[in-house]
Amino acid sequence: MTEHEPRGPEVFATDVDGAAVTERSPQLVETPQGKLALVRDGERVVAIDAWCPHLDGPLWEGSSAGGEIACPWHRWRYSLDTGRCTWAPKGDAEEAAETSIEVYPTALDPQGRIQVMLGDQPG
Repeated sequence: MTEHEPRGPEVFATDVDGAAVTERSPQLVETPQGKLALVRDGERVVAIDAWCPHLDGPLWEGSSAGGEIACPWHRWRYSLDTGRCTWAPKGDAEEAAETSIEVYPTALDPQGRIQVMLGDQPG
């Protein structure tokens, strides 16, 4: 491997049991990249930015349904696949079109705890 080849995603091991994350109870975790929210979307759990980029609402206090997370403050919704804003009130539509959150995949360790794949790290 050369100096500039990526090594693959950095894996951050949480102490959160995968079964503890429900669609009604996202979990907040502190990672090397800052705070992230663990959100259930059907059978999978994803990690997302903890704060809504609109006005810094706490996304871990939001609700998820249909592949989206809704901010509890102003109901802006974000795709749990792409991170793109999928809905905002009419007056905010132009800003929403430019807005997104980061979405990180997760996996379970052998004990059922969530691991977050934080992204490619430099070689």
